[in-house]
Amino acid sequence: MSALLEKYSQCLKAGDAGGVAALFAEDGGFYDDAPSALGFQAIDVKGRQNIEEFFRETFKRGGLQLANVAINGNAMRYDVTVGKTVLLCLGLLTEAKGLIKTYKVVAVPPASHH
Repeated sequence: MSALLEKYSQCLKAGDAGGVAALFAEDGGFYDDAPSALGFQAIDVKGRQNIEEFFRETFKRGGLQLANVAINGNAMRYDVTVGKTVLLCLGLLTEAKGLIKTYKVVAVPPASHH
């Protein structure tokens, strides 16, 4: 199980959209609630091809800066830097036939400095 997440995080760091998509089942789903922590709409992408396009666009805009990655079974905890904001993320994976069926991300909103 964690081998999938290991490859997933490597592809994210490398900016490899095709690599990310190849880990997903044909009808897999990627759901990312992290943007809502920053006041944006959550991301909900269905299907391997759409997932590849989504990540290609994301990487084109400068990609994802991952740090402090820790994988435990089917969960991955990591920090993602978006602009100047660091989000603490937790991703949960469900697997089917050695591929990612669904990957769901939740993020803790950054602490506000008042």
